[in-house]
Amino acid sequence: MRERADWMVPTDDAILEYVRDAGEVPPAVIGRNIDSHPNYAGQRCRLLAEHGLLDRGSDGYYSLTELGRRYLDEDLEPGELDVDHE
Repeated sequence: MRERADWMVPTDDAILEYVRDAGEVPPAVIGRNIDSHPNYAGQRCRLLAEHGLLDRGSDGYYSLTELGRRYLDEDLEPGELDVDHE
C-alpha cells in the first residue's frame, strides 16, 4: 500500500492514477473521470503540482512528474512527499 503524506487525501491517488493513464489532461476532465467535482479536482491538482507530483502546463493541462510516477510505483524514501518541490 502506498504511504500518503499527511497532506494527501484518497482522491489524490485517483487523480494521479488517472493522469498517469490519460497523459496530459485538464482538471475538469480529471474530475469527471474520477467522479469528483471539477473544482475540487482542480484544487487537488494544484496542491499535487506544488508538491512536485504533477506538472501544470501553460495551457492548464496536468501531467505526471517523475516524482508522481515514483509515488505510484511505491518507490519513494520516507518523508520525500513532505517537502515542497516548487
